[in-house]
Amino acid sequence: MNELTPYLGFAVVSFMMAVSPGPSWVYVISTTLGHGRRSGMVSNFGNSTGILFHAVAATAGLAALLSYSPTAFHALKFIGAAYLVYLGIGAFRGNGVLSTHPDRSPRSLWRIFRDGALVNILNPKMSILFIALLPQFVASSAPNPKLQIAIMGVMHAVIACIVHTNVVFFSSAIENRLKTSGRVQRLIRYAIGTLFIGFGVGLALAERS
Repeated sequence: MNELTPYLGFAVVSFMMAVSPGPSWVYVISTTLGHGRRSGMVSNFGNSTGILFHAVAATAGLAALLSYSPTAFHALKFIGAAYLVYLGIGAFRGNGVLSTHPDRSPRSLWRIFRDGALVNILNPKMSILFIALLPQFVASSAPNPKLQIAIMGVMHAVIACIVHTNVVFFSSAIENRLKTSGRVQRLIRYAIGTLFIGFGVGLALAERS
């Protein structure tokens, strides 16, 4: 049982992180509302892939580079911020993640998956969070600390995927109602765009913790 205690503790913390709304939530919700449940799930898998990227980075020690190198941190930070602002502008224009236009075919599932992954991959705070959080749950006497970190990283990706799946189904349940009101569609586009840009500005102003 003692061997499972660190994993159980991390699972609780991971769940609390997953249910905290952030760019991933906004991306999953907007994609589901604009393109349907199937696309919403693809965006969900993309987000989880982005988390796995950071888990691999933490295991390989790449996250430490962002932690100790101001140049690498700020470079990735501003790229990520610009990308979130780009998604926000696309939402405002109605031709990005949240497009309620009847012809929704041009946005491929691959692009939805890719953008979902990039939302997390281009967030350096995620890497630093991993490198700061995971060691607290890894026993100093563990025979293979890197394996333990990798397992916990996968756990977080799975937990986030489960949480976001519920978000997808909730968003899908109200999708049809939005089609009947152009005014509601516009309000949601503006709200989604504002959130993306807000997250982008927040990331641009963030400092290493």
